[in-house]
Amino acid sequence: MTQQAASKKMFYLMTAAMTLFCSEVSANASAEDVHELSDICMYSQRVLKDYALIGMNVTYHDPKKDLEANIKTVDKYFKDIEGHKLNDKLKAEVVEVEKSWNAIKPEFNAAPDKAKMSELRKKVEAYTTRCEQVSEDLAKDTGIKGEHDVVLVAELGMESQRMAALYLMKAWGVADSNYEQEVGQTVDQTEKIYQDLLAADEKLVAKEVKDKLKSTENDFIAFGVMAKSTSGRFMPMQAEKSASKIFEAVRSILTMEEKLVEAVSGYFRPVADERKAIEAVNELTEALHVEEHVKS
Repeated sequence: MTQQAASKKMFYLMTAAMTLFCSEVSANASAEDVHELSDICMYSQRVLKDYALIGMNVTYHDPKKDLEANIKTVDKYFKDIEGHKLNDKLKAEVVEVEKSWNAIKPEFNAAPDKAKMSELRKKVEAYTTRCEQVSEDLAKDTGIKGEHDVVLVAELGMESQRMAALYLMKAWGVADSNYEQEVGQTVDQTEKIYQDLLAADEKLVAKEVKDKLKSTENDFIAFGVMAKSTSGRFMPMQAEKSASKIFEAVRSILTMEEKLVEAVSGYFRPVADERKAIEAVNELTEALHVEEHVKS
């Protein structure tokens, strides 16, 4: 190997090492932080929906099993974010949201109480609203422009579960007096999100993603019509089918969007800790030595 080639490879090795260590010590939010907190917002509304289904004795999709799994998912993601390096401001915001979740969680772990459903939903609304705000703050802090679109896609998943929870509350006989207004606001907010995503630069929201979004938009419109119905007939099982269909489709779209944004931005997923950073650098060094040995 020539001296020039050896120097060039050493430069790449040192650059990789610096990238690994800089990623570790950076106080900026990562794409992973955004994705996990956005999921937390979505799953929290889903837990509320499952709570209502259990209370109504609707067993489709085994809501009790789903509720328990979704609670574990939220707890896991909060724990993951706790282990990441955030600046003091963002860390405090995440801790604030987590405290709200921990204050609500015992009610989800207890048997559903019809008399408490309305008040519980108000708590979840306040909590998930703040959760959305912090997700946006994390997205901005990453410096990755497309992370805002990731948050918007996640909000679609959350809105589908919010709509279902509202509808199921009404079917259970505990709807708030302003039910129609809240459903209308949910439909309007969802439509605004769709418009923003469909109008986004295709470098950040690809045509394939937009095509899938249009399909879920049609499903959401149909679900909205069902929620606004004044017939007096309720179909909780159909509501769960519609909400879950939209949610799963949005989850698939969200995965696509996360990968696209990371690829476009050149995002490097940070290593978990310094030990892993050292191991990664050692692997690069070993690979360089092996290549030199083979060529010699």
